[in-house]
Amino acid sequence: MSDATVRRVVRDKIADGRLPGDRTGSVSVTNGTDEICNVCSEPVSLEEVLYRLIHERSGRFVFHTTCFAIWRDERNKMTSARAAGD
Repeated sequence: MSDATVRRVVRDKIADGRLPGDRTGSVSVTNGTDEICNVCSEPVSLEEVLYRLIHERSGRFVFHTTCFAIWRDERNKMTSARAAGD
């Protein structure tokens, strides 16, 4: 998936609540476990780095490194845009 496609998927998932859109929660990093990434729906293999987000309201999320970085960037843009609109 291209970065542009991943960004679109992330924005759509934040907008409909499938990914959190705020900055709360705790993040841990570990080796991949073949769990499915909540962004791209592909497994995070044993050779990859896995980011895990525990969000107090939305639950538990798994990301590839790139998917996590794009989610964080898009979340920050959307949070900033909402704040500017207030």
